[in-house]
Amino acid sequence: MVSRAAVFLVLCFGFVLTANAAPRYLGEEIWYEVDSENFRVITDGDPKAVKTLVADLERYRAVATELLEVDPNTPKLTIYAAGDRDTYAGLVGAELAEMTNGLFDTSAEGSYALVNLDGRSIKKQLKAREFLFHEYTHFLSYNGNTIHFPYWYSEGFAEFMATMSFPKKGRYELGEIPQERAQTLMYAGLMPLDRLLRATVYNTDAEEKADVYASGWLLSHWLMMEGDKSEEFKQFVKAYNDGADPVKSLEKALGMSVKELEKAYVAAFDSGEYEVVSGEIPAHFKEAKPKVKRLPKRESVNILAGFIAQSGYNLQALDDLLSYAYHAGIYSTQLAAIKASADLRIGDFPQASHLLASVPRSDRQQPWYLSAHAWLTVNQQATVPNHARDLRSLKKSREEFKYLVDKEPENASHWFGLAMAMEMLGYPREEYLEKLEQAYIRAPRELHIAQWLAEELYQQKDAEYFAKVAKPLMFELPDEDENKQIKMRLAELQGKPKSI
Repeated sequence: MVSRAAVFLVLCFGFVLTANAAPRYLGEEIWYEVDSENFRVITDGDPKAVKTLVADLERYRAVATELLEVDPNTPKLTIYAAGDRDTYAGLVGAELAEMTNGLFDTSAEGSYALVNLDGRSIKKQLKAREFLFHEYTHFLSYNGNTIHFPYWYSEGFAEFMATMSFPKKGRYELGEIPQERAQTLMYAGLMPLDRLLRATVYNTDAEEKADVYASGWLLSHWLMMEGDKSEEFKQFVKAYNDGADPVKSLEKALGMSVKELEKAYVAAFDSGEYEVVSGEIPAHFKEAKPKVKRLPKRESVNILAGFIAQSGYNLQALDDLLSYAYHAGIYSTQLAAIKASADLRIGDFPQASHLLASVPRSDRQQPWYLSAHAWLTVNQQATVPNHARDLRSLKKSREEFKYLVDKEPENASHWFGLAMAMEMLGYPREEYLEKLEQAYIRAPRELHIAQWLAEELYQQKDAEYFAKVAKPLMFELPDEDENKQIKMRLAELQGKPKSI
């Protein structure tokens, strides 16, 4: 058992503040790639320390895939590991850097995680390994599916898993209280259960997020360890994803009233002691030996620029990277294409077109150019009335997307773009819908892909398939009118036969 009182020790330590360093460009740092079977880490941190973290991540993955009963054949995950808070802020922006120490997200181009290895702020210093385990738990939970968990459980369970440790060779321990969450519970107390159960990312303000993480950890710990309710909880998740009320469906699944559940919840907090379990790392696991490579400046700048363009967190940093690359003599036409892709995100088509025109013909068969050019064409033509569209340009973009699909078949963005080009060229619905479905299979959580597919399925009156695609959208769309429309369409199609 681990006592909550133990965390008082961390409060005895002071924190040393350093003077603000002069502003620096992301590209000025020395960057490394740390590579293992299931992880690719891009970092400006200590490569030896990151190598150790990656070895721990491989251990964690071996245990977690079995505990979570997920497909062990998950794709390799790229992680951007910032060596300190300044680098982290350069990647995600100052505001997000103040609120987080790690992030996980999915896009049509693939999933990625981001972590601040330093983890320092005025109030705390946390373990980088916990951040990585937390974000990778999200990856295992959400990769390749449309399951949604309540906000409190998504973050609380990730916190629960994040404290996994390996005290002896071949063994792991799990269940210890995270120090930061213990501090939140001590200072702020428990979040009221009814508010916790109904919390979402949309109705929770920045000040309450720490409460959701801490109280979510406590309730998740009770469910997994003390309440022995894991199987019942699976029934709740199914009902929750079908649109059932989160409180009523949890009561039904657990066979407990909210009052009974709150009593157990408060008792778990009052006890101040939390069970820790020990187990064996799967016998088939072989210790990882990550490889470290120092990245050349031009390559590291292009990688960082690609991440910023893909994530969209801090697009201003992309301008700074371009300026640095130009003055350092490492500017490349690939960097111009990456910047063009970022300009497309904000609808600056003239600037994107100008940048792509600067790419010499000798580089125009590179995937990074073809992708940016094809998407520029599709986005431009989408704003033009049907009768005025440039069919010649659209046909060229269709061929570019076809080439990209053949070369990088797992990239959902290529399939999505191909479907869009074919639809605008007037292809039969079943032909472009086939490409759209391929995009959805690869990125079922990408909002624009799912919305378009849901609309097509509604028009076809395919009730079963529409429900599969549309129900998860209700968790992604904060707009009440859009949610109401989905519910009305679900009700309209209910019981109707699938169209042929």
